[in-house]
Amino acid sequence: MPTTVLAPIRQAPGWASQLTTLPPGGGFTSVSCLSNTFCIAVGGGNSGGSSALTTGSGVTVSWDGAAWSEPSVYYPAPASGPVGAPVLPAITCTSGPSCVIADGSGHLSVGNGTDWSAPMAVPAAPPLPVNPNDPGPDQNGSQSTALSCPTPSFCAVVDNTGQAYTLNDGVWGHPESYGIPAGPGGSGGSGGGNVSLYQAGRVGVSCPTSSDCTAVVGSAILDWNGSSWSEEHAPWTSTPATGATDPTAISCPSTSWCAVVNGSGVSVRTDGGPWSAEQTIDPEGELDSISCPSASFCVAADQAGGVVSWNGSGWSAPVRVVPEASEYPGIATTVSCPSRSFCMVLNSDGDYATYAGM
Repeated sequence: MPTTVLAPIRQAPGWASQLTTLPPGGGFTSVSCLSNTFCIAVGGGNSGGSSALTTGSGVTVSWDGAAWSEPSVYYPAPASGPVGAPVLPAITCTSGPSCVIADGSGHLSVGNGTDWSAPMAVPAAPPLPVNPNDPGPDQNGSQSTALSCPTPSFCAVVDNTGQAYTLNDGVWGHPESYGIPAGPGGSGGSGGGNVSLYQAGRVGVSCPTSSDCTAVVGSAILDWNGSSWSEEHAPWTSTPATGATDPTAISCPSTSWCAVVNGSGVSVRTDGGPWSAEQTIDPEGELDSISCPSASFCVAADQAGGVVSWNGSGWSAPVRVVPEASEYPGIATTVSCPSRSFCMVLNSDGDYATYAGM
């Protein structure tokens, strides 16, 4: 269950410690905020990084600016047999509120933060060749997903095997699978590689509009133009021993500006140009999440509970705002900033901090 003792963190300017504790709900893996009075956090019963490690129901809790609601179940645990889901669920909310949850076992739920549709299975994408870097579906970190919904009628979903999906007005587009050729120097495409993309951990996708999305999976970046996906290489390389990079995340507040974090670094793309060289911004951290409401303000969070912020010209030094998770270690620290005057950072134990601007 989430920690119940206030975190022994001396807060940085603009940040406030948790006001109330979250109710029990399991490992929290994602948070989405529309304002300083509306956030939804999602987690799984005893959420692990694989179906073998996940038990209990999938739940959400909502924040009204002062306190958290009791858990709302969006994925009931089966009465018997293996759970199978949710695995590392991710959530995004748009005006309405309209929220969508996707999890690594290939299910989506839609709701308003309290009432949720029954989980629906994502259509199967074309099969990919076996990737020697993929340890299989029941290994920790082997099933992760990310989604972005710029409007209530459009969502893009990617997973850590290199499969990409779009949902438009309730209708699934044709799922696509991406591969990379064996050996150095190649570039892949839809169904074209003989080794599938694989990322042991977090992946990311961000869509400023329904015709412009960018996703990051391992050492590749996928771009959506409104009708199809294409692949480009990220501005970093895979780890030679495993073929996988550090956890990754991306935020694109507009079609002309994106920031992507990978491990301790960040790269930026401006006006459709190439990605900048990777810049180290959190030397001791593994950056899990980034949220940019504009090109002049971002906050990125790392696994140890630290954050770094962008003011349009430079990055701040890392500061701790929540403790490192101990009950559910290694899952995620997630951040959501609906504006430059409010952010929420949440670790998987349920420790959180809010930012009220400067």
